[in-house]
Amino acid sequence: MDSAIVPLILVALVVAMYSTWQELRASLQPATCTECPHCRDLVAARRAAATEDARRQTELRTWYARRNGGDDNRDDDRR
Repeated sequence: MDSAIVPLILVALVVAMYSTWQELRASLQPATCTECPHCRDLVAARRAAATEDARRQTELRTWYARRNGGDDNRDDDRR
């Protein structure tokens, strides 16, 4: 076998492993539809969790900036 194609084979192997991992992770989540109340509740819960996570991340970012003095939105006003 030509040793010049070994990096190509390695990249193809890594891509195959990543796509397999993505497929296995997706298979663990149940299928949802738009018709039944259970699926609509599940989608709403996921959306609420994502919204809460985004709010929490914004809160933590603001808290960190205030604590470390980076929340000053004014221009450099040192004179």
